[in-house]
Amino acid sequence: MNQPYAFAYKTNDRVNWFNVTERNGKVTGHLNETILEENPKRHYDPNIFINKYQATEKSIENGYEFQVKQGKEAKVYLAEKNLSVKKQGEKQSITSKAVNQKQLRAVQKDIHVQYDELMEDTENRFHDYVRNFNKKVTGAYGYLYTAEDKQLFLQVKSMHIEIGWNGSFLITTVSEEGCKPYKEMKLEVGGFTDGGEFFEMSYDPIIEKGVIIGSTDRDAKSIKLPVKMTDGKVELKAFTKEEYKKQAKAFKKKAEEKKK
Repeated sequence: MNQPYAFAYKTNDRVNWFNVTERNGKVTGHLNETILEENPKRHYDPNIFINKYQATEKSIENGYEFQVKQGKEAKVYLAEKNLSVKKQGEKQSITSKAVNQKQLRAVQKDIHVQYDELMEDTENRFHDYVRNFNKKVTGAYGYLYTAEDKQLFLQVKSMHIEIGWNGSFLITTVSEEGCKPYKEMKLEVGGFTDGGEFFEMSYDPIIEKGVIIGSTDRDAKSIKLPVKMTDGKVELKAFTKEEYKKQAKAFKKKAEEKKK
């Protein structure tokens, strides 16, 4: 087992290599990994992580079994001709192939080259991300939240490259005044978003200081806003024009029935 320099496994965004040493019948090992992944807060920037874990060994009939604690997740590695890597509780395994020092350096270098290329292309990736995000937000007819006594409808009418936006916010509530079944208030709103960490909406007089900070995600399927007139944060989901009309009609009809 200690003839190869290491046992390596590579994907597009990860390199794992397992160093095994045998001395006087005692086998020790370390799992090393380099992971290339997107920054969750800046979707156009990559991150690179390098980790090392101690392996605990025990002998079995056809080789050795190693247990590795990666955070809270335990994995089992079975040593054969190459190294069969099996996640605990799963049936399928992956094979880490025996490599010499030169081969290992080559696969390690490859993932760092990918990282450098992504960093060099950050500006283009940022503009692509913004264009795609803008298209998703403005592509939805609007974002709707419905409760028993209120309906909130946000429309993002335009968004520019700095991810600033403007639109309208329609608040429909069950009226407590006279014979009116429901009451509507439409506000002109705007703000900024980064497509995940925050979604700012301003010019809303219901909110203290006129600004609220909510959130969305890169797919823009919903927008979460901590609106003061509701209990905590509400989630406004993307709707088509037809879906919105149907929901708005049903809410108003229910409000009218309450007044009868």
